[in-house]
Amino acid sequence: MSTELPGLGFRTSYHFAPLQERIIDSFIEWEKDGKLGFMELPEDSELLTETLRLADTSRKYADRMIVCGIGGSSLGLRALLSAFSSSLDKKETVIIADSPDWASISEMTSCMDPDRTSVTVITKSGGTAETLSVFLSLYGWISESVNGESGITVITDPEKGDLRRLASDRNWSSLPVPPSVGGRFSVLSPVGLFPAAFAKIDVKALLSGARTVAADFRERSTASLAASIAAGFLSNFSKYPVHAMFPYNDRLFDTALWFSQLWGESLGKKMDLSGRPTQTGQTPLACRGPADQHSLLQLFMEGPRDKTVTILTTEPDMNAPRIPAGFEGYPSLSYLSGITPDELRSAEAEATGKALQENGIPVSYLEMKKLDERTLGELIMSLEIATVLTGLALDINPLDQPGVERGKYLTYAALNRPGYEA
Repeated sequence: MSTELPGLGFRTSYHFAPLQERIIDSFIEWEKDGKLGFMELPEDSELLTETLRLADTSRKYADRMIVCGIGGSSLGLRALLSAFSSSLDKKETVIIADSPDWASISEMTSCMDPDRTSVTVITKSGGTAETLSVFLSLYGWISESVNGESGITVITDPEKGDLRRLASDRNWSSLPVPPSVGGRFSVLSPVGLFPAAFAKIDVKALLSGARTVAADFRERSTASLAASIAAGFLSNFSKYPVHAMFPYNDRLFDTALWFSQLWGESLGKKMDLSGRPTQTGQTPLACRGPADQHSLLQLFMEGPRDKTVTILTTEPDMNAPRIPAGFEGYPSLSYLSGITPDELRSAEAEATGKALQENGIPVSYLEMKKLDERTLGELIMSLEIATVLTGLALDINPLDQPGVERGKYLTYAALNRPGYEA
């Protein structure tokens, strides 16, 4: 089965039933109730204008940006940066600091010029311990630079939290995370777009792709790309407790890691919408093709039959140099002459999918016709809508994360934060 949009296609090795209309109706009701703010982001021209203005301002005094953020405040951004920035560039424009690891923080500050660096701190709640500890560790370094505290930008709730209050008190530059946009759905908000715009990624094209998916969903309902992805993934959800996302493009591995949070945190729940015990979830696993053919594929092929696999591909770059001839008489080398590395990678993606299918493993294919901002925007919005639809079909809340809160509470208690007693 297959369906597609201008930049993105979805097909499967298995048959699945379309989503029931009641699931679409529930989604529409949640959107009307203001719960699904990520759907509004592609149309929020005022927020985009302010985001781009502030990114332009930051570039006037800074060549590089350190982003303090974790989870939903960093994984989506990592996906954008990996897709459109060279990992071989030793002077990356945007550096993500997502761990309170002093060795990493020290390394950053020792090799960067604070006079040409900005610091952006991102936490929707305004109180994320890891993020604030990294920011506070950098505060003296950046505040003593030639730009002082004007080198700091805050992205947080528009009204609530200590970080919002601090930004107001210190007159720091800031952008809002819309209250109706959850952290793991926030990549197309200033959380992802502000640093991406600073790095000169075409964020307007990202939003254009996302807008195409949202329009397709509203117009074609159960036949839309996003609803088809949800229906396909849902059909394997209960029988196969592990979902491997297998991109065959190194630049998309961080997208698979972003999907892992989106899928795992949204759908791993112990209560349904009525408060009854349910223990629902499917473990996402980010893989890297073809490298993980040489590590995980053996497990997938002959291990427990508990996995479904989604292979994410891009079209090969036909302008890439072709492998030269000159190794005739060496069969393991000569057959490669005349092809590009991308063509080999594409062949391996199809062959891996076929081998899995022959072994009875359900395989889905997400096919990007081009790795550009517009198509990645299509992929991001498709997976966000599909995740919410899957949650509603499972009768759970795909927007909360109560299981994470207990660990946060105990951390605060261990550090004697006022109001938190073990």
